[in-house]
Amino acid sequence: MGQAVIKNGNLAVDKPKHKSLEGYFEAEEKSVTKNEYHDGIIIPMAGAKLTHNRLAQRAASLIDLYIDEKNLGFIVSNSDTKIRIERFNKIVYPDAVVICDTPEYFGGREDTITNPLVVVEVLSVSTKRYDRTTKFELYRTIPSFREYVLVYQDMHRVSVWTKQEDGSWLPKDYDGDGVTAVLRALGDCPISLARLYKGI
Repeated sequence: MGQAVIKNGNLAVDKPKHKSLEGYFEAEEKSVTKNEYHDGIIIPMAGAKLTHNRLAQRAASLIDLYIDEKNLGFIVSNSDTKIRIERFNKIVYPDAVVICDTPEYFGGREDTITNPLVVVEVLSVSTKRYDRTTKFELYRTIPSFREYVLVYQDMHRVSVWTKQEDGSWLPKDYDGDGVTAVLRALGDCPISLARLYKGI
């Protein structure tokens, strides 16, 4: 299938394997690993380390707890949910995603949504640049997308990009265990960095 590599912030494979979108979904249902679809090219995703998985799960749990406490109509899902990026004919996996009130499924597939509201990505050394640049640009073409949350592994930092009324994106960094990140798209949902990174 080819080895996934990062080149100038873009995902690439040394020997790309081309498939139709239908072929991708058929293969993905049988695959023991996750693969993204980039306009006919299948790109295998490297397995995440324990710290990465713990941070993704912790972030999703903190967001889900707030949504439940406030009785908001959003849905939180993990990295098993795929996101369809129509403009560029891509299917990608987020580390966690918050979906608008009612999920909109691509082609009726309940494993692939088209209306993410908030996306969470945990930054790995190998994919940090891709997540901060190319993948963000892809997500920004989705009309429902309003907030991008980047969680660092090598320091206690969360970066939040929030879409403004004029269509621009405002970044804000939160550093250290004494601060709390705020997700405006979810009604000022707080993410305490002390809780997020506890034991990590």
